[in-house]
Amino acid sequence: MPYIQMSISEKQDETRIASLKSMLGEKISLLPGKSEAVLMLQFDDANTMYFAGELGKCAMIQVHLYKESPREAKSQFASEMLKSFSEITGIPIDRIFLNFFEHSGWATRGVLK
Repeated sequence: MPYIQMSISEKQDETRIASLKSMLGEKISLLPGKSEAVLMLQFDDANTMYFAGELGKCAMIQVHLYKESPREAKSQFASEMLKSFSEITGIPIDRIFLNFFEHSGWATRGVLK
C-alpha cells in the first residue's frame, strides 16, 4: 500500500483536491506493483510554510512504499507527478519537494509483511 502525505502551503479547494487525487491515482502505477486500488492519500493544506527563509507557496510530499522500487521508476514518477502537481496547485515546481521512504516492514489487516 503506497501512502502519500502532502504538506501544502496554500488552501486547496475541492476541485483541486479531486484533481490531485485522480492524478496521483494514475501516476502511482508508474511504480511497479503499485495501484490506486491500494493507495492512501493525506492532504494537509493551508499550512504556514517557509522556504529559503520566506513565507510563501511551497509543498513537501512524502511517498511511503512497502519495499524498494527501482530508481528509474521513482525518477519517472517524481518527474511526471511534480509537473502535474505544480500545474494543479499553481505552486512553482522549484518550490515542491518529494521524499521517498521505502519500508521493509509493513503491517496490514493485522499481519506484518
